[in-house]
Formats: sequence, C-alpha cells, structure tokens
Amino acid sequence: MCRMAGYLGPAIPLGEIVSAPKHSLVVQSYKPREQTSGTVNADGYGAALWLDDGRPEPALYRTGAPIWADPNLGWMNERLRVRSAIAAVRSATPGIGFELANVQPFVHGRIAFAHNGFVTDFRHGPQRMMRESLGREAYESIAGSSDSEHIFALVIDVPGVALADAVKRAVIRMEEICTELQRTAAATLLLGDGEHLVGVRWARGIKPATLYAASFGDGVCMASEPLDGRSWRELPAGEVVTLRAGDLR
Repeated sequence: MCRMAGYLGPAIPLGEIVSAPKHSLVVQSYKPREQTSGTVNADGYGAALWLDDGRPEPALYRTGAPIWADPNLGWMNERLRVRSAIAAVRSATPGIGFELANVQPFVHGRIAFAHNGFVTDFRHGPQRMMRESLGREAYESIAGSSDSEHIFALVIDVPGVALADAVKRAVIRMEEICTELQRTAAATLLLGDGEHLVGVRWARGIKPATLYAASFGDGVCMASEPLDGRSWRELPAGEVVTLRAGDLR
C-alpha cells in the first residue's frame, strides 16, 4: 500500500508537505505507522504541483526511484512554491509492474489522483470489466497497468460533473464490479483540481485504509498519516469529503 499527502491553500514551499514535518511523506516512505500491507514505499515517488504561476493544470513530476534517493528532492522542496499539491510514494502491489507509467499521481487536465489500496487479483476480471465500462477518452487515457490508474479512468469517465460526484460514481462502479466478482478491494482516494481536495475511504471485505485531514496554516491538508502534531481528523469511511482552503478552521 502507498502513502500520500495533499495540500490546498496559499502558496508554500513544496517541502513543507513532503519533507519538513516530523512525520513527512519522506519519513512515511520508510517508516509508516499505519500501513497494513508492505513495510516500505520504495517503488517510486510522484507529485502533481499547482505552481504559483496562474495556470489551472498541475505540473507532474514522477520518478521510479525511492523518494529518499531522488536527487531532485532537495531543490524541488526548497524552491518550488505550490498553491496545491498531491504527492505519493509507492509500494507496488504484487503482480503490477514497476514501470514509471504506474507511479502515482496520475493527471488528466486539471485533475490529479492518488490511490492507496488494491483490487484483489485485478488482472483477472476486474481490469476487463473496468475497461469495458469506459468511454473512449477515459479508456485511451490509461498508459499503465495498475488498478490505480483504472480507478482514475472511472473518475474521469464522466466529464462536466463536480469532482466529488465523479468520485462517488467511480466508487459505486467499483462496488458493483467487486460485488459481481466477489473480490476484496480497498480504495482510499485523494484527488485535487487546484481549487478543492477530495478524499474518500472505501473498501469491500476489509478495513479501508487511513486518510486524515487538518488545517495547515491558512490552507488544508489530507494525508495517509498525520504529518505532525496538529489536530488531524480521520475521514469517515464511506463518505466523499471535499475541502477548500480554510474549511477546517
């Protein structure tokens, strides 16, 4: 399972989310506290970055290296200022490839997506059912082989609706597919569009993975595990939560 964190608010250095907190994403990559599958997140690092440049779509950075081995981490965390970000460190699900195309987050237009979880035996049944339910644009957006990117395709398959509504529809479709195939699955999702953070904890047959939210200065943050000593609240399971900057104050 993976670890992820998202921020929305006034522009701050990227490192205030990724590396500066006591239990930052860097620390969570090798010493997670609440990860129920796997021990380290060494299979890649990525970040969708809404820079302080007025553009609505995020810049995407991904590497197949562990976050602690990324030579770009220092200057990125110090010099890049972000008004929103979604960052993730990966622990690859067995059977799903290690190629860069499978490293999260994924981006489509203004929307960025990260997933912590899995679909049991994804390639034998669920993958085909997900693909066959997609329209052309969402189908052709899939570049890798991960269950995560297929879940994202379910989200972007309904253009023109609010992000939270698209997430709800995707989770309902996952529930239908996993029920029909009698598969366990977990999907803790974190998404953003530069104006909102959207999170949900869902699972079938097992306990959903964690996701917390907290005020972060004048902004808001969601993370797989609390980053620091702030007042973090665990999101309720089965509910789609949407936050704008300042909501948790």
